[in-house]
Amino acid sequence: MVNNISDCFEKGLLRRGRVDKERASGSLKIADKFLNEAKGNIKMGYCDAAFLLAYNSMFHTSRTLIFLDGITERSHFCMITYLLEKFRANTTIYPYLEILDTYRIVRHKIQYSGEQCGEADAQEIVDDAIGFLKAVKDLFGND
Repeated sequence: MVNNISDCFEKGLLRRGRVDKERASGSLKIADKFLNEAKGNIKMGYCDAAFLLAYNSMFHTSRTLIFLDGITERSHFCMITYLLEKFRANTTIYPYLEILDTYRIVRHKIQYSGEQCGEADAQEIVDDAIGFLKAVKDLFGND
């Protein structure tokens, strides 16, 4: 069982390496792509797909942060837990990480249990993904 950041490193779910600006930049591009696809899926009425795509956008936005810190991940939980600790004092980034952890649980239910979400829930995560991506780009001066 993994309960904290130490467990994540001990079990190899988080690994220290080198800062990787290229992978960070690539993750931002992937986050943008997933976000645009999420918006399109809401317009088509595919709210579950939109939710999953918006979650993936937030996930890749988060990966940007860990790559810039020289960390790689093999667990959504561990990555989010690590970032919550790292950005605890950042009043812009931290709230998005908190909500991402909630979305992680909802995403699991949609993807693996077949639960559904409505348009309002899909739009909410898309809005959060937009805000999170902008906050991370602003933090690192990346347009």
